[in-house]
Amino acid sequence: MTVYADTPRWPRHGMLWGHLISDTSLEELHDAAASAGLPPRSFDLDHYDWPEQARGQLEAAGVQMVDNRRLTRILIGSGLRIPLVDRPAARARRSGEHAAALGLAPVPRDLIVGLHGHVDPLPAEPGAFRLTRDAPGAPPRIEAHDPAGRRAAQEMLDRLDHLARANGGDRFIGQVMDAPPSSPGA
Repeated sequence: MTVYADTPRWPRHGMLWGHLISDTSLEELHDAAASAGLPPRSFDLDHYDWPEQARGQLEAAGVQMVDNRRLTRILIGSGLRIPLVDRPAARARRSGEHAAALGLAPVPRDLIVGLHGHVDPLPAEPGAFRLTRDAPGAPPRIEAHDPAGRRAAQEMLDRLDHLARANGGDRFIGQVMDAPPSSPGA
């Protein structure tokens, strides 16, 4: 049982990012990421994204550094890999399961209840939004391109908070990304 990281080479947010994986289980992966101080939001279905500045923390947590090809082979061999072609369906399944647990319908495009994982980026569509709350007392973070998206995000937050309270919680903790359905011919 080992956790592995590759060399950061994917640019995003002005930094280079690498991947952190387990050869055994997601539980082992979550434990190693927490030990290295990675935020739970950096989990993405079968791996964690990590910024190159975290290398020392990963090494101190016992993570084995490998090249990118070896990391991919290890992830495939672990049985935990979700191939790129299957990722949209995996996100849809996760969203459906999380929405069902809350009693939320219809299911948004991407939903995570809790702290582990992140939803897809905000699409460049009118009315789209991305909403995040990481703690009960924390203010929500809303990303939207227009007032319609901000309104839709606030309406979704109100629904999610209501459902969280109905299920014995305080407020919704998680992330959601959604947009209105495209109209025909648009």
